[in-house]
Amino acid sequence: MLIILMLFLILISILVLLVKRNKETFYIFGMCSSLAVLLIGIMLYIAKKGGISEKLQDFYFFNPVIKSYAQYFYITLDTLGYMVAIGRYIFPLFLLLLAMHYSELAFIKRNKWVVKLAFLPPLLSLVLYHPDIFHMYTSPTGGYNELVSDFSLIWVLIYVILAFLLLIVEAVSIQIRIFQSRFMVIILFIFSITFLYLLYFGQNPIQIYQFYYWGNGIYYMDAVLSVPAYLTLVIINIALAVVGFAGLLKYTKEMFDTDKEEIKIQRNYKAASAGATVFVHSIKNQLLANRVIFKRMNAELDRSIDPATIKNYTDQLEERNNMMLERVEELYQSVKAQTVHLVPVTIAEVVSHSMDKFHNKYPEKKVQLTLTDEAEILADAPLLSEAIYNLLTNAQEAVEHKNLNDSPGIFLRSYNTRQYTVIEIRDVGTGIKKTDTKKIMEPFYSTKNSNFNWGMGLHYVHTIIKEHLGILRFESKEGEGTTFFLFLPKFK
Repeated sequence: MLIILMLFLILISILVLLVKRNKETFYIFGMCSSLAVLLIGIMLYIAKKGGISEKLQDFYFFNPVIKSYAQYFYITLDTLGYMVAIGRYIFPLFLLLLAMHYSELAFIKRNKWVVKLAFLPPLLSLVLYHPDIFHMYTSPTGGYNELVSDFSLIWVLIYVILAFLLLIVEAVSIQIRIFQSRFMVIILFIFSITFLYLLYFGQNPIQIYQFYYWGNGIYYMDAVLSVPAYLTLVIINIALAVVGFAGLLKYTKEMFDTDKEEIKIQRNYKAASAGATVFVHSIKNQLLANRVIFKRMNAELDRSIDPATIKNYTDQLEERNNMMLERVEELYQSVKAQTVHLVPVTIAEVVSHSMDKFHNKYPEKKVQLTLTDEAEILADAPLLSEAIYNLLTNAQEAVEHKNLNDSPGIFLRSYNTRQYTVIEIRDVGTGIKKTDTKKIMEPFYSTKNSNFNWGMGLHYVHTIIKEHLGILRFESKEGEGTTFFLFLPKFK
């Protein structure tokens, strides 16, 4: 069973690292790899020490052939002991580094020396447990054994406790449900493999170095334990491994799906942008020419028999023409290269520009505003206000056919979290179908009338938020409404 656990740990950690290479996945890879090294050392130690029943051998080694191979595998006790030491002392280091990576505590973020300090106890233990140094200063009955053993045990437990506290504090502090659910998946995996580590970390390398005269055997290695006790430990291992693997696989799939959607959006965008730019220029010239013709027609028709009727028709044509020009301009803005100038601005200022544009189009419609007082962000105000205006327009179109009885159907609020300033735009409209949720960010995808909407609005918003170093997310239930979240880096 230990062999199966090791294979899963190694394969899953490599998979995570291949899917997305960053500090987070590197630390996870380090935890899984060091735990696998620890389990390999323990497996070899069990095989060579013996003293366990045939049934338990099947549980630990899967079949007698593997057990026999492990038993006669050539490895010195010094090498085996140091292998266990590496797994034992590298795991808590990566665990704490991962916890500090996730933590948003100001003390950790400001003081980078804390991360460097975390390397000292593990490195010191690995030096003290190095076979050459260990045998130089120790003896089977000497106090050096206890001193080294107690020191290593204390800092390992401190690291595990600190890591758990940091992760729990971070989980409680996350206010955004989207991020909280994702983080809980990661915590589930971390806690699972840490408990698996805690089951075996009591295997002291000294026990292997002094294989022939160690007097204080570790409980789960002691041959006098009953079979039910061994089975209980194995079942706990399996349960923890399954929970951990399931959590990590889910996390890996989420990262893979996110990256795949991003690549798909960018590929579609690049393929369409070249042709769209040429198209935009040509059709824009045609529509501008039509506008000149409309003006001439109006001047001539003022002298006709029934100018009011004919003028009504030309007004309708001009309105449609202006609508097409607006759509073309929206398309053009979304495909052309833009220079973004990020400067400190208040949320109120940006939202005010968006609301002015919105009320120019929908003078009678209501939006309920709840803004963080004097919250500042780094933004290109015209571009960001255009993105918010697009989302407000979409929200209005979603609630257009609902009977709201003069109550607002659109809600815009802003608030601060520890890491982001969030702008939230919620409507109580028709919502988005599940089949459309993965496509709505794609360029030229629209569920509306394609004569008047070319599906560039949300892609345009997505592009603007990325240029602001932010994140765009949404939640939607069909028939109940949609909420868009704009996560912008907090400005200090």
